[in-house]
Amino acid sequence: MFKKIILFLDEFHHGAVNHVIHFVGFTLLGYGLGIQNWWIVVFSPFVMEAGHVYNYFTGRHRHLAIRIIPMQIVAWFIFVGIGYLLTKIF
Repeated sequence: MFKKIILFLDEFHHGAVNHVIHFVGFTLLGYGLGIQNWWIVVFSPFVMEAGHVYNYFTGRHRHLAIRIIPMQIVAWFIFVGIGYLLTKIF
């Protein structure tokens, strides 16, 4: 399990384009939570997944592209849950 988490956080998220796309996706997630616009929140993981799609088409981690999606969805729900709780607290 720990190796899968390391893969998720490190190996599969390499590349400057992937980092920038994920940064934009997380920014949209935070902004959507902050203004409580759920359309932006729902749109944010599609932006983040675009980084993985880019890596897939450029040949990076093709063998992992499909297997990483369930972990990405779970992580998105965790981030949204934490963000939602933080917006309610503050």
